[in-house]
Amino acid sequence: MSLTSGNGFSVPSREEILDDIRRVLVEQCETPRERAEALTEKESMSSLELDSITLAYVFTYFEQKYDLTFENDDIDPMRYTTVGELLDTLADRLAASEACEVSDVSGTSDASDVR
Repeated sequence: MSLTSGNGFSVPSREEILDDIRRVLVEQCETPRERAEALTEKESMSSLELDSITLAYVFTYFEQKYDLTFENDDIDPMRYTTVGELLDTLADRLAASEACEVSDVSGTSDASDVR
């Protein structure tokens, strides 16, 4: 279930994020559908045998779908031990993006706006 803020930005649940990862693996990375469907948060990233190019497809999908930006370090497959750690990174970035959206809509400012 997605959570929707007052401005209409919808933050996907962890299961929805995992479903998106599965979709990208099947549609863009040629992972067999049965393999992708069996993917869980506890699974080791090394078992997926994803290289940085393949992982970049996953991050590009989220960048385009949710208008996010990721750092090059985020795309390093060695950074993640489990699929859950990858989910943490994606969920944190989505939550931060939602917080920025709410801040922009509410008109709050940060210290950089002070003259």
